[in-house]
Amino acid sequence: MPGVEVEGLGFRHGKGPDILGDLSLMARPGEILGLLGVNGAGKTTLFRLIAGLLKPRTGRIRVADIDVAEDRREASRRLGFVPDEPLLYPRMSALENLNQFAVLWGVPGAEARHRSEALLRETSLWEERNTWVEGFSRGMRQKLALSCALLHQPPVLVLDEPFNGLDMSAVLWLRDLLRRRAEAGDCILLSSHQPEALDALADRLAVLHQGELAGLYDRAEVARRGGTAEIFHATCGPKALRAGEEREPGA
Repeated sequence: MPGVEVEGLGFRHGKGPDILGDLSLMARPGEILGLLGVNGAGKTTLFRLIAGLLKPRTGRIRVADIDVAEDRREASRRLGFVPDEPLLYPRMSALENLNQFAVLWGVPGAEARHRSEALLRETSLWEERNTWVEGFSRGMRQKLALSCALLHQPPVLVLDEPFNGLDMSAVLWLRDLLRRRAEAGDCILLSSHQPEALDALADRLAVLHQGELAGLYDRAEVARRGGTAEIFHATCGPKALRAGEEREPGA
């Protein structure tokens, strides 16, 4: 059973150009799939479509075997989503935010309290649990958003730039957490502008370029090609873009 299955996905805003065109991709349970591409390649759009925040023009998306278009709520229950800008209640405390998400996902009171305390302690936010989120740094908001996404223990995690704003201790915590979740059978799909983060975590690497899948590599192939940064430069760096422009007239 796939964790996330994207088939023939197309999306555009209004009558504008396609942001995604006929994209097919699968992320499996027990693996970490890293998504790579320049700004505007379609990574964030893809993640928002998986989360049900946008509707595709064509194709279908399944999350933990649930069709997002047919049952968005049930698909959402199986998904932990952290967007590139954390979505939190700024005039609530960290603990109140977790309580709100517990209600949203139907986590029982006693269990919600236990999980919330554990997550706040793991992320070093326990001492700030009663502080309004509007006063949090970017890194603190990011750690709280991750905690909210993990609270209902979903089998699928979709994380858009999850390392942004995190200090080194938080980065190490998150890397360890994601490895443990994958080893337990969860499916994890993440993007990052930090090649070393994808080198350290990704079991497979998918490269998006102009809304299409430009390459899919397993860990051995990534290493053979010199790592994530080298794949990026070869696939969607300046030289690759110029080569594509030179070939296009004669195509």
